[in-house]
Amino acid sequence: MANKAKRRAAAAGAVVNDDLRRRIAEALLFGEEPDRVAQRVAGQGVPFALATQEVDRAQASPYFRASQRLAARLAKRDWLLDNYTRLAAAEPGWRGVPRRDRLDPESFFADHYSTNRPVLIGGLIDAWPAMTLWTLDYLERFADAAVDVQWGRESDAGYELNKGAHTHTMPFGRVIERLRDPEPTNDFYMTANNDSRNRRALAALWQDVAPIPGYLNPDPQAGFLWIGPMGTITPFHHDLTNNLLIQIVGRKRVRMVAAHDTPLMKNSRHCFSDWGSELAPGPAAPGRPEVIECVMEPGDALFIPIGWWHHVEGLDQTISMSFTNFARANDHYSNYKSWEAI
Repeated sequence: MANKAKRRAAAAGAVVNDDLRRRIAEALLFGEEPDRVAQRVAGQGVPFALATQEVDRAQASPYFRASQRLAARLAKRDWLLDNYTRLAAAEPGWRGVPRRDRLDPESFFADHYSTNRPVLIGGLIDAWPAMTLWTLDYLERFADAAVDVQWGRESDAGYELNKGAHTHTMPFGRVIERLRDPEPTNDFYMTANNDSRNRRALAALWQDVAPIPGYLNPDPQAGFLWIGPMGTITPFHHDLTNNLLIQIVGRKRVRMVAAHDTPLMKNSRHCFSDWGSELAPGPAAPGRPEVIECVMEPGDALFIPIGWWHHVEGLDQTISMSFTNFARANDHYSNYKSWEAI
């Protein structure tokens, strides 16, 4: 009988390791009641008395008490952000992405850039040659160019986090061949993350793009190219700069969540969210933020403000460009430090 008790104690000791202690401290710092934490730990095979002892030990640690002060600071920031959410919800016309045709630069910067509010703009690129030239037949002229593509995404639920592992170099003609297949797929996508090689390989395409005076600083090589089939999904994330997403071929559906709703976005790593497509457009509810949505047509430009979460779906075979070279300051990434788990 004594030997049996010793074996049980040894097994429990093996379970109570530093990883379990870290999870206990994390749960307490996130506001879970101590008794509930102890019960949950006991449900993992740890004797309840030992689980309670570990919870008490965590709360008595001076390291934990120092962490509680940081948790209080974070809670205060969340409180402030929640008040911004309430104020925004009380304003008539807040819900939805407003559309403005031929919005002048001064109004854009005053009403949207400086106030961190999205807007869908029409009429900015009507004169771009790309609007009529960029067909798959036209792109065939670059068939032999070696390009980088995100490939094999559907085999990996974390394809966006693991995008480096999905970068493959291949002739552009192989991409065009797959783009001609009308079947929806999220398996391949040429994205801004493939920019280094593709900007050189497809440099002649930039001749079909014109400046947007007043909005963007003149730079003939600015802009990131996005080419994909119907069915591409870019999961919820936020960028580290303001962005102007321009739709040239096909349509995209964009879901957006305001930056002040970040505490509800299940942000467990860097700029990525654990929410998937189940976070549908609609009003806020307990545990979930308000989600707004717009559909981009060819010729539309969507301003995505810094910190706004967005989920992008290709409704057709699409070609887009994104720009960050605004005529106003846009360096929000130099002091960013949260690259890993949050």
